[in-house]
Amino acid sequence: MTDYLPARPTGVAPLSPLPADFRAFHQLYRPAYVRWAELYLGERAAAEEAVDRAFERLAAEWGDVLRLDSPAGYSWSVLKHHTLKAVAASGRRPVVMDTAAFETKALHSAVDPIGELEESLGIYQAIRELPERQHDVIVLLYCIGYSVAETADILGISEPGVRSTARYARHRLKEALGLSESPDSQEAPESPGPAEGGRAAGASEDGGRG
Repeated sequence: MTDYLPARPTGVAPLSPLPADFRAFHQLYRPAYVRWAELYLGERAAAEEAVDRAFERLAAEWGDVLRLDSPAGYSWSVLKHHTLKAVAASGRRPVVMDTAAFETKALHSAVDPIGELEESLGIYQAIRELPERQHDVIVLLYCIGYSVAETADILGISEPGVRSTARYARHRLKEALGLSESPDSQEAPESPGPAEGGRAAGASEDGGRG
């Protein structure tokens, strides 16, 4: 891992090495953060740069971060800030709103299990209108493909919090799309998601705005 702290001025004593717990956190979460940022930025290199800027900030604040109730939750907010900052700097709208990002069987099964929708554009528009936390859970679970446990780790919330947020989000999406509720609606995935997923304990969270 590279040293993410700013370069020291000439003549200043060398910076202390990054703490072992920060290095472990970085190794665990960077792959998931890059996957998320790439959805918004559309380019791997741009995503990696945004994520590295987020870790620079986290490294500088690490002592304070560890004293928070949910270090993973705070780190997620820092990631999103730097991702959206990079989107704004690029002068483009977030790529995640392109329909290709949501062409997944899991998402369509979760939102429209009996195929009532004639076209998919409404799903993308409805997801865009979700409260922030619901949006994050839907994208991590059904667009990227993380499991409930992995999503909870990444967001710094509990697994029951992920499940309840996903239920709220699916219900809200069905209402927005004029779909009928069905007992066949796909539950949040329990099986292991992408191998790059992070792990961390987190606090509880309901289905509201993050």
